Amino acid sequence: MSTSSSRPTGVTLVAFLYLALAVITLVIAARYVLFPNGDQAMILLFTRLKLPVTLINLLAAPPLIVAGVATLLFRGLWQQRLWGWAATLFFSFLGMLASLTALAFFMAFYLNTTATLGAATGAFILFTLIFLYFLKTSPTIPSPRPASPAASQAGPELVQAQAAAPQAAPPAPPVRPESFSPPEVRYETIHSAPTVALPAAAEAARPIPLQPTFRLIAASGPDKGKQFDVYKEDILIGRHPTLADVRLSDPTVSARHARIRRQNGEFLLIDLGSANGSYLNGKRVQETALRDQDLLRLGATTLIFSPHGSEAKTTDA
Repeated sequence: MSTSSSRPTGVTLVAFLYLALAVITLVIAARYVLFPNGDQAMILLFTRLKLPVTLINLLAAPPLIVAGVATLLFRGLWQQRLWGWAATLFFSFLGMLASLTALAFFMAFYLNTTATLGAATGAFILFTLIFLYFLKTSPTIPSPRPASPAASQAGPELVQAQAAAPQAAPPAPPVRPESFSPPEVRYETIHSAPTVALPAAAEAARPIPLQPTFRLIAASGPDKGKQFDVYKEDILIGRHPTLADVRLSDPTVSARHARIRRQNGEFLLIDLGSANGSYLNGKRVQETALRDQDLLRLGATTLIFSPHGSEAKTTDA
C-alpha cells in the first residue's frame, strides 16, 4: 500500500470522486426502496404498462451495483493498485459511452430539458478528462524492500567474497497485478418495453362508452378551439407522441406534463414535474381536485375542464 505522499493529486481527487458517487447512488437506491410512491411519473408509466407498482423497488438495483463498483474503484486508487488504475480506465470509457447514449435517449424521448442535457454533457466531459488523465499517467509500482540488517553484520571475509564475485544485475521484482473482472451490468430502460398503445383490433373490439368521462376544450394556445373527449378515468396530458392521451402541440408543454385521474368520485389534477408547472385558475398546483369549468393552464395553453353531464363554455382565458 502506497503512502499518501506518493499518490498523485489527480489520483486522489478521482478516488474521492468515486467515493462521492458511491454515496449518491446509495441515497438514490434508498429513495426507491423507502419511498417507492414518491415518483408520480414512474407510477403512471408502470400503471400504463400494466406492471405492479411494487416493481419500482427493483429500480434500486442499478444504483446499488454502481455504488459497489465505485467503492472498489476508490479502494484500488487509494491503495495505488494496478487493477484500480486499469479499472478506472475501463469504467471511464464506459462512462463516456453511457453519457453519449443518455444524450441520444433524452433527444429521442422528448426529455431534452436544460437539466438533463446539462447533466449528460457534464458527465461526458468529466469521464473524458478522467480517461485522458489515466491514459497518460502510469501506475506507481512499489520499490523493492531493503536488505536485511543481518547482512550488514557479516564478517570481512563475506564482504571480500562478495567484492570478488562478478556483479550480476539484480532481477527485477515480479509485478503481479491483481486480477479484476468487472461485473457485467446490463441496463434496460422502461422505454424499451412494448408500446402502451393497444393494437387496432383490440381498440376496435373494446366497447366505447356512449358519453365521455370528461371533456377538455383548448381556450388558448396553439390548439385553441380543439375539443378532447376523454373516455378513460386516468390520462396523461403532454407533448409525447405515443404516451400522451391528450397530445398538445404547445412547445412550452412538457412531454409528460400532467395527469388527470378519477379517484373516490372526483377528478384529480397531478403535475408530473413539468418544466413550466401546472396552474388551476391562475394558481400553481402540484395535486388538486377539479371542478366544473375550472381553467387549467399548462405552458401557454389553457384548457377548460368539463366533467360528464355539463357543457364547457369556450371563452378566451
